Amino acid sequence: MKTIRIIPLMTLLAIFACSANSSQKPTGETTTEGTASSAEVADNINTPTDVRCFGLLGDVKEVRLSIREYTGDSEDDFWESKDSLQLAFDESGRIVRDNYENIYQYDAQGNFVKGLTEKSKMKRDEKGRVVEYMNWMDEEDDQGFTITFEYDAQNRMSKVNIGGWESTIDQIFTYTDDHVYPDRENCESEDEGDHYSTVITYTYKKFDDKGNWTEREAHSVAKHTIDDEPEGEPTVLRRIEQRKIVYYQR
Repeated sequence: MKTIRIIPLMTLLAIFACSANSSQKPTGETTTEGTASSAEVADNINTPTDVRCFGLLGDVKEVRLSIREYTGDSEDDFWESKDSLQLAFDESGRIVRDNYENIYQYDAQGNFVKGLTEKSKMKRDEKGRVVEYMNWMDEEDDQGFTITFEYDAQNRMSKVNIGGWESTIDQIFTYTDDHVYPDRENCESEDEGDHYSTVITYTYKKFDDKGNWTEREAHSVAKHTIDDEPEGEPTVLRRIEQRKIVYYQR
């Protein structure tokens, strides 16, 4: 018997954003257009923090996201989500809340001690990158989910897999040059015979002075099948995403 459902597909796609790290003077605003220097990018490839691995540059404290998704041909046909917390980090650059709504708590030595529940576990690889988050809530492992993270040679998140009871979501991200933000995302979602195949392309509009994007436009095309049979026409959506990024004062 299925006891939990994974995050709904379109909600998941709407909230995801990628990551990276550098150290410049702090700012709480994100209106200045700019790009990260090649030295900053190279430094953060060699010394990845969670900030870097989750697609951001700088001493990031938190990222808040607002979305406007257009549901028809008219500019008046849309829904909005207002300014919600997406990512948060401690002063050492460790993740404390990821964009999948997982919580990470640490002791004074930086060891993971608790997540969403007392049974939550987290694993890091030899480079210190988060590679697995497990949130199973009973001994039989039939309530909850596991998320695995993979990275490319530049420590950019390349693949995320979310697995639960008879449900899976796979996200694959592709990048242009040494950008820390993806230009394309492919997502495959399976849930008891329901399958979604979604392609999202991103166009970046605004950046702050750390090189982090503050506004982008996303175009998605989703195909739905049930037991391998097409279900209706592909769903095409356009979405505007805006971020407010707060940095630690150093």
